[in-house]
Amino acid sequence: MTQPVLSVISAVYDKIRYLPALLHNLRSQSDIGGDAEFIFADDASTDGSAEWLEAEAARDPRIRVIRNTRNVGPAIRFNEAAATARGQWLLPVDADDRLSDNAAAVFLSVALEWEVDLVFARNARGAEPQDIPPNPTVTVSDDPLLFVATRKIVRMGYLARQESWRESGGADERIFIQDQSLPLRLGAAASRVAFVDHVAYWLSAQESTNLSVNTAQQHHDRFLSMAHMFERDLPDPVRPVIERQMISAWWKMHRDTGGGYQDALPAYLANRLLGRGLSSQQMVRAKTAFAALPNVRRPDL
Repeated sequence: MTQPVLSVISAVYDKIRYLPALLHNLRSQSDIGGDAEFIFADDASTDGSAEWLEAEAARDPRIRVIRNTRNVGPAIRFNEAAATARGQWLLPVDADDRLSDNAAAVFLSVALEWEVDLVFARNARGAEPQDIPPNPTVTVSDDPLLFVATRKIVRMGYLARQESWRESGGADERIFIQDQSLPLRLGAAASRVAFVDHVAYWLSAQESTNLSVNTAQQHHDRFLSMAHMFERDLPDPVRPVIERQMISAWWKMHRDTGGGYQDALPAYLANRLLGRGLSSQQMVRAKTAFAALPNVRRPDL
């Protein structure tokens, strides 16, 4: 097999009932043909997901499966899949979601036409995938990190240049789920970004087993993703945007779990009304609160 243009990568944990639809969806991507590979990093599944994928790989040379015996979370597994990818472009997809049938072709066309490192689009939950229409509206920015932070881009289903992924280090492996950290880190590494103003990524209907229904996990991951970015030497336009979301996550965590009225709420109001950031002492207290938060998955490294 020649070097592919596109590597679709996915982290898999107990997704056997979704995998046939996902693989059919990937094989149906228009106008990419043999110029793609599909890499699945299995996170110690117990439902036969890895075995099913390996059987498919035996029939389709575009498929590669990485087996693992420890469950460490999707952030690490997405990075693992990306590290073995041979494509010039990477397209991360959660194993229970799907793309518009022409998403990959549209993304690649936009990337080449506008000379960008990243291509994002909209997402929708619980509906059947529909094609992106011809000539969709495209917004381009020369400040990818500010764009990602301001638009609060999360989820998978976007296109990233291989070099940008590797320069960014991929998902933050200190955080279990990659949704929050990966777009931010890619944005920091990219030079230019495009946004396709149409749904291209179709999330499965939300179920009680989805990690995304755990609001504590969402607040935890959002705060740490922002806090870890905040440790960098961020440009002035980006810094207050990221700090604002970080403080919001701290307050919302307390709002949903009870408490925080003596610390997180005043910090939230001071930020919203006066633009005030966190002091070093407040940052320590916030990190301590999130470290003690129960019912949150963290990488067991």
